[in-house]
Amino acid sequence: MNRGFTVLVVATLLLIGCSVAAPTAPPATLDAGVAASGGPVAPTASAPPKPTAASIAPPTSPVPSGCINPPPDLASIVGLDPAARLACFGASTLTFETTVSKPISDCGVGPRITPVWFCLPGIFLAVPGASSDSGLMPLAAYWDPSSGLTPASFPADRTVQITGHFDDPAARTCHVTSGSGPSPEPVAEVVLTCRETFAVTAVH
Repeated sequence: MNRGFTVLVVATLLLIGCSVAAPTAPPATLDAGVAASGGPVAPTASAPPKPTAASIAPPTSPVPSGCINPPPDLASIVGLDPAARLACFGASTLTFETTVSKPISDCGVGPRITPVWFCLPGIFLAVPGASSDSGLMPLAAYWDPSSGLTPASFPADRTVQITGHFDDPAARTCHVTSGSGPSPEPVAEVVLTCRETFAVTAVH
C-alpha cells in the first residue's frame, strides 16, 4: 500500500515538472479574412510604403537672383548672364525698348551651325540711354528669316520696340555641320548656346 502510494506521488510530480518546463508559444495573430474562412494562416510581411509624388519629384531649380518675369526693360535682361536669362524667362514672349546698335558681323561659329540663322544675320540691341561705362552690354539678337524680318527691319541708332524670346523651338535642332576642327563642340553645348540666343519675332 505504502509502495503503491509512493509510486503514484512520484509519477504525479514528474508530470507536473514536464508541464512547467515545456515552452509556451505566443498566440498567433490571425489575418481577419483568412481566419474567417477557416483556411491556413501564413505569416505576411508588411508592404513597404508606396512612393509619393513629393518623394519622386526632382528638386526645383532656384530662380536666379534679380529675375523678374516679364522683365521691365532690356537692362533687366542684360544684367543677367546667359544661363540665368534662360532660367528666368524660358521661352516667354518678351517686349522691350532698345536702341539698335550695329549689325553682328561675326557670331563666333560661322556657317558651322544649323539652322544658320542662329549665327547670322544678327543685330546688337543696346539699353536706351546707357553710357559706355554703365556695364550694360548690348544683347545679341537673331531672327528666323521666315518671320519676314531683314537687316533693314533694324534701323541703325533708332530706338524701337522689340518682341522676341529665348529658347526658340528650333534651338533643339542646332548642330555643327562643317569646319568644326579636330574637337567639335558637344551637341549638348551647341543646343544650349542656341537656346540662350535671343530670337526676334517683331520690330515696332
